[in-house]
Amino acid sequence: MYLFIVSLILTALAVLAYYLYIRHKGEKLSKLQSGICPECGEHSVHPKSQRGGGCSGTTNVTYRCEACGYEEDFNVAGGGCGI
Repeated sequence: MYLFIVSLILTALAVLAYYLYIRHKGEKLSKLQSGICPECGEHSVHPKSQRGGGCSGTTNVTYRCEACGYEEDFNVAGGGCGI
């Protein structure tokens, strides 16, 4: 019984940690897309590179801050091909 309770608590903590990680990553992405660096707050962020994944895939975008050198990759939804 104790094993079940401990497993349940650990699973709940893991899900909570993953949720907080994804939320934090989303906040960073929204700042980067508006041109603000999440590290230094300067308006000097530009997409460094973009690699597409086809019609239904995601696009891998690398953002870089010119002021502090912050750099991070994000997978964003692709635009699709359309008919």
